[in-house]
Amino acid sequence: MLNRLHVISLGAVGSMSLAAAMLTPYAQKAPAKAVAVPTEKAQMAVGDGREVVLKADAAGQFQIESLINGAPVGFLIDTGANMVALTEAQAADLGLMVMPDDFQPNMQTASGTGYSASVHLDRLEIAGIELHDVEAVVVRDLPINLMGQSVLKQLGSVEMKGDTMVLRPKT
Repeated sequence: MLNRLHVISLGAVGSMSLAAAMLTPYAQKAPAKAVAVPTEKAQMAVGDGREVVLKADAAGQFQIESLINGAPVGFLIDTGANMVALTEAQAADLGLMVMPDDFQPNMQTASGTGYSASVHLDRLEIAGIELHDVEAVVVRDLPINLMGQSVLKQLGSVEMKGDTMVLRPKT
């Protein structure tokens, strides 16, 4: 019972983060086909592999552009999400083959049951911090890519101080 409650709570937190992302000015201005955070909103993560410092946007959220297999991909950092979650269009752009039958009802969201398909990312790079074989999901009807715990937990630390987030790799 406790595990079920924990999963539902994490799902609710992730859903609230997603809802907040949808209510930001970015979500209102984004073209229907946009799948990456525009570079004027996202911070290009610059670093030397030791530390990445991000500033919150006007809505208090942290957005970052990283590389997946060498291709730039924009993300909203969602500390309440279990995994990296990609839009269907972004997955297609990255060449990740997801068939309609691959989507399973395995996520609880604020609006009901969410459908996702599991994928693995060969290489994800955040400002010189390179991660391999990252677990991710492609989520049906997701409006923006989310960077969740399947990436954040591989870092040495994620520290938040006011409107600043610092990402550090394991040493």
